[in-house]
Amino acid sequence: MAGFNLFSDEQLVVLVQSTQDAPAYSELVKRHQMSLYAFLYRYTDEKYLAEDLTQDTFIKAFDKIYLFTRKSSFKTWLFSIAYREFLQEKRKSSRFQNFFNKIKQNTSQRYLMKVDDSIDLNQALKQLSDNQKAVLLLCDASGMSHTEAAVTLDMPLGSLKTYIKQARSIMQKQLEDNHD
Repeated sequence: MAGFNLFSDEQLVVLVQSTQDAPAYSELVKRHQMSLYAFLYRYTDEKYLAEDLTQDTFIKAFDKIYLFTRKSSFKTWLFSIAYREFLQEKRKSSRFQNFFNKIKQNTSQRYLMKVDDSIDLNQALKQLSDNQKAVLLLCDASGMSHTEAAVTLDMPLGSLKTYIKQARSIMQKQLEDNHD
């Protein structure tokens, strides 16, 4: 419905919690789908996995919306679900490790010299630990505050700040090395 665009996320959540209103939930999906997918795509570097995780996240969020207590923003809560879905997927299958092994085997140094900035960025992201990558993508790419990202990842704020400092340093070095 066109009228839902006038509602805040919080108002839409209350409506969905009280009435299971599908059009109101669809508005929440519309608002957050691209940023959530972008986070998951950059995090996994795999289009179809990111699409699946995005869909799984929205399904789980709808099913569990009654648990949302509004102690954080809906976006923070949603990204928390997405991150846990990713971790669960990573544990359940070896797809994540197989993907990275395939990339290592099929990537030559000559190819890397010809890549565009997007591939340079993806290569640099691969140098980060899971925690470094998550905080960097949530804070820098998805625009979350440090506090929101810490809640999303269920991580102490001090640890998050350490990870983001490390991640930015590694990224800067990797991207400078790729352009030399």
